[in-house]
Amino acid sequence: MMFQDLSDSEQSKVKEVIQRLMEVNLLIKDKDRELYATIRRYRTGLEGYYRFLGWELVVDERHECVYLHIPDGRLRRRLDREQTLWLLVLRLLYEEKRQGLSLADYPMITLYEIRSKYETFRLEWVNRTALDRLVRLCVQAQLIEPLDSDIRSDDARFKLFHTWIYMIQTDEMQSLLDKLELYLTNAEGGLLDEMDEAAASD
Repeated sequence: MMFQDLSDSEQSKVKEVIQRLMEVNLLIKDKDRELYATIRRYRTGLEGYYRFLGWELVVDERHECVYLHIPDGRLRRRLDREQTLWLLVLRLLYEEKRQGLSLADYPMITLYEIRSKYETFRLEWVNRTALDRLVRLCVQAQLIEPLDSDIRSDDARFKLFHTWIYMIQTDEMQSLLDKLELYLTNAEGGLLDEMDEAAASD
């Protein structure tokens, strides 16, 4: 066992990291500093552990986040259309907002900007119950952080974490936009029915 020589305390931390990344395969330093430090400290061993499973541990020190890539998608969860559209819209906003920012800064958006992007794509806006559920999905996946208590207000602000880079990678963006266009021209057609969640809730 590669971690057998660690103290009970350190073994416990490593186990927590392994379990956490299998539950949600994204982790941010700003949200989980202790787990992030544990990953950096035992990076070689953790990379070897996941490599044995056929997976890849990506420690992005530039953006201070961790991504567990599972090529066969074994732990992926299917998203419904509403969830997929929400994630795509927020990913597009992240890409727009991060331009010109330093790495130390996180892009910020408001609910009004999200709703406006829906209108740009002629998408039906979500109801209040769905909005609560969609925001909770992104919070659990460490993709966003609400900055105001009333997330239903147009002025409600959200911090976008750099984990969006791994949620929907840049080279996938055009393909997703093509599928969105297909959906807009044929609402009965197959927009994203076949799409899995790329990362957030593995």
